[in-house]
Amino acid sequence: MLRPIEIEEIEKVLRGAEAEFEKEKIVLEIDADDVFFVGDIHADMISATKIFRLIQTTKSKFVFLGDYVDRGDYSVETVIGLFRLKIKEPERLIFLRGNHETTTANEVYGFLTELQQKYRTKALYLYKLFNTVFSKMPISAIINSEIICMHGGVPKGYYLEDMKKIEKGDIEASHGILLQVLWNDPDENVEYFAPSFRGPGIYLYGEKAFDEFMDNAQLKQMIRAHTFLPQGAQWYFKNKLLSLFSPTSYVGQTLKPKIAKLQNNKIKVIDLTKL
Repeated sequence: MLRPIEIEEIEKVLRGAEAEFEKEKIVLEIDADDVFFVGDIHADMISATKIFRLIQTTKSKFVFLGDYVDRGDYSVETVIGLFRLKIKEPERLIFLRGNHETTTANEVYGFLTELQQKYRTKALYLYKLFNTVFSKMPISAIINSEIICMHGGVPKGYYLEDMKKIEKGDIEASHGILLQVLWNDPDENVEYFAPSFRGPGIYLYGEKAFDEFMDNAQLKQMIRAHTFLPQGAQWYFKNKLLSLFSPTSYVGQTLKPKIAKLQNNKIKVIDLTKL
């Protein structure tokens, strides 16, 4: 068991990360020839440690697709470790918000409980602090005007220009376009949109809905996370959408975590267990 990080250190790192996120637009536009993409980590220190090492041994940019907390035992250590690196290299490391970077999810799926176990009387104070910072994170990044990254995906009734108008600071993200961008899932068996098993206001999107959104934005491919994939990666919609899942262990299951890399205009899926 790791020794809990001191509260003063948490406060310092969160303040520094918040300052960097406040400089960033809600939808980022990035030019880069060499980019790694990381799916959900979910408080998994094995995957997090491998990614820390990869950051330190390469010069590539990184886009993290959200879901750093919940489902595992090391949410605090994962977030603080990543945010320390963000403060050092803010333009190289991009952290997008996932559905678990909201109070709607992380009150229920482990993060609040972890804080209560590790920090007791200070837990609620830290919980609010973390979620305030999470609410300042961008929700999407566009790479080379071709690839869009986000956590969940295509929102019903909205387009990229609507995403750019979202205001930061909503800690719940429990309705409308922000809810959908963080929670929606692709589905090959859906033509357009269908209600999601995840709950009201959330949708499954099919290839027709995906193509409509992408054509409107004049983009070619999407990289997202969010969907539980034991094999770590899955292509959808004739290789136009890549979904990544990057924890090594997930609620007691051992998985085959994957990340991806853009190099020479091609997206390559990488087995994290081989790194």
